[in-house]
Amino acid sequence: MTGTDRPPGPAAPGMRATDRPAASAPPTALLRAADEVAGLAPDLGWSEASGLVEGLLDGLAHVLADAATDRDQPRPQPLVVGAIGGTDRTPDHASCRATAGRLRVLAVELARHPAPWAGEASGVMTDLGDLLDQVADRTRRGALTRADKGVVLRRLHGLHRRLREVLPTHPGQDVR
Repeated sequence: MTGTDRPPGPAAPGMRATDRPAASAPPTALLRAADEVAGLAPDLGWSEASGLVEGLLDGLAHVLADAATDRDQPRPQPLVVGAIGGTDRTPDHASCRATAGRLRVLAVELARHPAPWAGEASGVMTDLGDLLDQVADRTRRGALTRADKGVVLRRLHGLHRRLREVLPTHPGQDVR
């Protein structure tokens, strides 16, 4: 056997993306994941929740792209506020289920990245998938009540808060 054995771990300063540990997701996989997350469109049935989910998915797509380019920290992003108004309708359980499944699979790719912020962002992806599954389950049993909607909105705001904590602050702007 030739060469040296070294344990996988976080990338040392000056390492190139091609020098990543074997357990880390390749940049192309992370870029594909960013593109896929940006294209997901679960319909939660009311505009505020759907707007918050779209903003969260957009933020996660940017974090995946930042991980693919081996940034030390993710780029700042604008604060997202969900749309208000619109007529409530029944959530599309199929789009919620499909999005939840893809988020869980793609979260594994991000979790393999050595940056410390990637793990928390991966957790946000997994928790969003869990929430979307719960919305789909509840929808299959009947219409969501106002109480259900309140819980979903609080959890979405919590996920936004967790993602903002991962992002660096940007002086002079209300962004993270």
